[in-house]
Amino acid sequence: MAASAQGGRSWFWAQGLGCGVLVATAAPLAVVLAVLFAPALLAAIMVPPQNGGTRGGGGATRRLGGVLMVYGLAAALPWLHVIWSAAQSWPGSLDLLASMRLVAACWGAQGGAWLMGELVPLVARQVLEAKVRARVNRLRDARSRLQEEWGLGGEGA
Repeated sequence: MAASAQGGRSWFWAQGLGCGVLVATAAPLAVVLAVLFAPALLAAIMVPPQNGGTRGGGGATRRLGGVLMVYGLAAALPWLHVIWSAAQSWPGSLDLLASMRLVAACWGAQGGAWLMGELVPLVARQVLEAKVRARVNRLRDARSRLQEEWGLGGEGA
């Protein structure tokens, strides 16, 4: 238990070091990435953990932030060359952020991922409940048919 807690702290330290190096060496690129992935970062920070998860324990909060980050990255992939070449200077990175197509694509993909994460469990639950209700009705019909055939009436129900 202590080893896993220690490993988690060292990973957190490495992430902080990586972010610090990115901000120190490529501040314009860090600003562009922070703006593009703002919804994922906010979800990772602000969404409360569910099912007893904790913020550091990798519960639902980390999964949601990770999913949003992956969809945002997928939306940013066509722009990756432009981001890398233009975001090395402050004027280039601000021009890139002023192009709302890139920001809208990343935020839209992250918003779509959040929406799918909210809707899919609801739809899946409704589908499964409908299947269960249909099975229950079929079993009730079969039971009543068998009761009629065997002359049980309503006994043993």
